Amino acid sequence: MSELILLSSVCRDFPVGGVVVHGLRDVSLAIGRGEYLSIMGPSGSGKSSLLHTIGLLDRPDRGDYLFDGRNVVHLSDEERARLRRQRIGFVFQFFHLVPRLTAAENVELPLMLAEMPARERHRRVDAILARLGLADRRHHRPDQLSGGQRQRVAIARAAVTDPDVLLADEPTGNLDRAAGHEVIAILEELNAGGITLIMVTHDPAIGDRARRRIRMEDGAVLPEEK
Repeated sequence: MSELILLSSVCRDFPVGGVVVHGLRDVSLAIGRGEYLSIMGPSGSGKSSLLHTIGLLDRPDRGDYLFDGRNVVHLSDEERARLRRQRIGFVFQFFHLVPRLTAAENVELPLMLAEMPARERHRRVDAILARLGLADRRHHRPDQLSGGQRQRVAIARAAVTDPDVLLADEPTGNLDRAAGHEVIAILEELNAGGITLIMVTHDPAIGDRARRRIRMEDGAVLPEEK
């Protein structure tokens, strides 16, 4: 399995009230293409900081980050944004859908940002909505959908660009158990299709489903259990 993500001695510090909080402490981590990995740990352990760094939403203060062999630490903001659009999908706990847009329009947004022709955009949106069981909800706005349906729309938006990696930050944290299981099944299906899946979760039952589990404490990655 070839490496898609390689972090080497990555550190991220945050000034808070006159003191420095170490969000990431000397993190070194290799993630192969197509892996299914969970990141677990108590609140404040650095899970989201690590996910945001991997997703190019945040920049390390020290260390190196290679994405598919390219060091992305010193890329310009424009280059980082382009790489995110093309190769990384995000799923968050609170959906982050645009309230005034329909399900289909929300899913279409990243394709519009990528300046994809309209015919191809519509083909991709139709295909992903059908795959996720949302074809009959395409004209509904977020406030007309259940929590589980909103999260499926968010997953469709993240997956419609065919990214290399899908980053999920507490994707079931705002859902009931049945809807949460449905969302996890969809994410695992996407992983089975070849997408690298990296998921932050507080739920051990969900985290333990991953084929590889990372635990964090005080900004550091703990030694992995074999």
